[in-house]
Amino acid sequence: MVSVTTTSSAAFGALRAVPDPLDTLGAEALSEVARSATLAQNLAAATRLQAAYHLVQAMGRLDEATHDDGACPRPVFARLDPADRARDHLAAAMSLTGWHAGRLVTAGVQIHTRLPLLRKAVDRGLFPEQLAIDTACRLADIPDAIIAAVESEVIGALGRDLDGGHRPSRTALDTAVDAARERHDPRAAEDAVGAAVEQRTVRFRPGRDGMTSMWAHLPSSDAEKLRRRIEAAARAAHDRGHPRTRNQLRADALCALGDPNTDDIGSALHDPEDTTHHTDSAAGADGTEGAAGAAGADTPRPGASWGTDKPVRISIIDGIAQGLPNRVQFVNGAYASFDWLCEELLSGGEARVRFDLIDPQPGVQDTPDAVLKYFITPALAERIRLRDGTCRHPGCTVEAHDCEIDHIIAFDHQRPEMGGPTAEWNLICLCRKHHREKTFGHCAYRPGPLGELTIITETGHEHRTTPHGPLAQARDRILDHRWHQHLDRLITDDGHLTNPPGAHRPRPA
Repeated sequence: MVSVTTTSSAAFGALRAVPDPLDTLGAEALSEVARSATLAQNLAAATRLQAAYHLVQAMGRLDEATHDDGACPRPVFARLDPADRARDHLAAAMSLTGWHAGRLVTAGVQIHTRLPLLRKAVDRGLFPEQLAIDTACRLADIPDAIIAAVESEVIGALGRDLDGGHRPSRTALDTAVDAARERHDPRAAEDAVGAAVEQRTVRFRPGRDGMTSMWAHLPSSDAEKLRRRIEAAARAAHDRGHPRTRNQLRADALCALGDPNTDDIGSALHDPEDTTHHTDSAAGADGTEGAAGAAGADTPRPGASWGTDKPVRISIIDGIAQGLPNRVQFVNGAYASFDWLCEELLSGGEARVRFDLIDPQPGVQDTPDAVLKYFITPALAERIRLRDGTCRHPGCTVEAHDCEIDHIIAFDHQRPEMGGPTAEWNLICLCRKHHREKTFGHCAYRPGPLGELTIITETGHEHRTTPHGPLAQARDRILDHRWHQHLDRLITDDGHLTNPPGAHRPRPA
């Protein structure tokens, strides 16, 4: 766009004209510098969005030119979405997460194909980048039949707010879009509610210091029931003078919903030392089990672990041979320390635990016979997941245990000895989406000895990633330890450099 280039150049020219340092300027001049910088940033955002759109178009043309020769059309499963390919390229080129790159691509396509009013405002530098992306992605769900009317209302309202110096929040944006959609097509609004219910989910993210964050996306009615139940339990305990804070009581009430051994705020229902409830009083006079016993037959006994139907697998990465303590990694579950495990074991709970000792030496699972077979053993697959941690494509954060294990150099089924061995250095974790990108796309993939991966795009750019899983972290610590040992042997305490390292230091004449 010529207008974008001209205005952007003027804005950057104004910035270059500002004397240095800035602390010599007055308040009015500094305010103008900030406004010029903001305008330049918004115009740069317009260029990024335009580039994202054109990248999608280019990916589509490249895919058609490479594969669609007419005589032998490609099957549907081998076709890649140009928008997905553009997202992957931008994630690597701009150091973005896959989620942010995907929103950038969606916004670029929407702005340049369906949203002329938003495009005009963005090209003039009137919209901050994030607000423009949020607006475009939000309007992407509006049907074509009413998009013009809804866009007119929403962009008009946002423009008035921005002109008055007010940055609308994402909640305000959602409210404006929903209100406009409901006015112009009530049926579409009802359909959107039904579609949103299908997206309900709960996610857990392990954090530090033994804590885990939980995020939920629920229907409003169900969320309100949950909120009222949690709030009622916390308020009742607080009114009784419970020493915990209101926030702590809310958290405890939420946890208590799934624990049959606690009350509404997570306090134990039974004294662990009291065993009277295990007597035969629950049995009937005729020796048969009473009603109470029958009803509670499946109820875990006090102290039993709940929510652990699968064994807790704990991988111990062996570092003793390298002079380092073993590194503990909880593989299944969001358990961040030994505290939870010790409490379960000492309380007589039913938690099942399995310990696996992992040798950090690269390639210890590779054998001459195994590398010539396509089959990946469970032990080797687990080792790759421990090494990589997540999908190895730049910007992708899919957990390794939700990924597929793929050969970087394709396995040669006819002549396995010619390449593509099933060896640790030639295997990586890829989510289903990026596995298809590697199989049917146009990028080249090059492995490294310690799990490094270099991706060479069609444009000739190289993106190099390294694994960040617990096994890779343990190896990094081992390498650091060896390097410090080498320095200790090479340089004495008084700074004398010994060559070769460890040799006896000659006495001064």
